Amino acid sequence: MTDKQYEVLEEWAKSESRTVENLAAMWLGEGPSYHLCSTEACVLKLEGDRDQSNDSKYQYYTDTELTDLYKHLALQQDRE
Repeated sequence: MTDKQYEVLEEWAKSESRTVENLAAMWLGEGPSYHLCSTEACVLKLEGDRDQSNDSKYQYYTDTELTDLYKHLALQQDRE
């Protein structure tokens, strides 16, 4: 896991009042895309990912952005 992935995961866990370990454990079975199907995520974007043309103080990752960020992990592989 990259530093960016960990930072986003940490913010995601905070948004759900969970620990990083707890949220990661939930993903072991199905992965983040499955979690996003049953739960709405409101994860604030990291400073480097924010759209500078948008003056909004609060910018959130979309479900697609979150799924794409973690898609290379083994638990996110397509199953036959």
